Amino acid sequence: MARGGFACPGLLGMLLVILSLWSPLAYAGGVSVTRASTELRDGSLWLDADARLELFKDQADALSSGVQLVFAWDVVIEQDRGWWGTRELNTDAWRARLEYHSLSQLYRVFWSSSGGQSLEPESFASLEGAADYISHPRNLWLAPASAVPLPGAYRGRARLRLVHDSLPLPIRPRALFASSWQLSSEWYLWAF
Repeated sequence: MARGGFACPGLLGMLLVILSLWSPLAYAGGVSVTRASTELRDGSLWLDADARLELFKDQADALSSGVQLVFAWDVVIEQDRGWWGTRELNTDAWRARLEYHSLSQLYRVFWSSSGGQSLEPESFASLEGAADYISHPRNLWLAPASAVPLPGAYRGRARLRLVHDSLPLPIRPRALFASSWQLSSEWYLWAF
């Protein structure tokens, strides 16, 4: 046996292969926001956004077992007031509840806002279709136009994340520590 080395170099290679297969990072999945924009129209501030949302096998298995997944679009709008610093505006946060109905074999998405608004539920034949719908929201109401006085310089930031508090209690410990359950994008920034 060589000093400072392994007796069998093949053993090290096999160990690395086993570790890479065991790691949750070996599965596809993740989330990132690629675009977000706001528009003032019809007396309100509206959000359009795009994200990449790919679920891990753990989420697909949980859905097929009857677990609902809730995703949140967190949006913060700030007014730049020069020497006075920034002022955060009150805006609506939107959540998309994703569930699978085994009898109809359809995925359903239910949108609701922190302000009590909701959109008509949509049904999808595939998990990819439902995830695509959640990751590309259009015309989400954020605030009345009176909350965004013009003229002014504004910044927005948005992120998409899985809401861990909405998971059933038996899944939460795993979701807190397993990287496959850490579905949260970085904040996406824009100015308007």
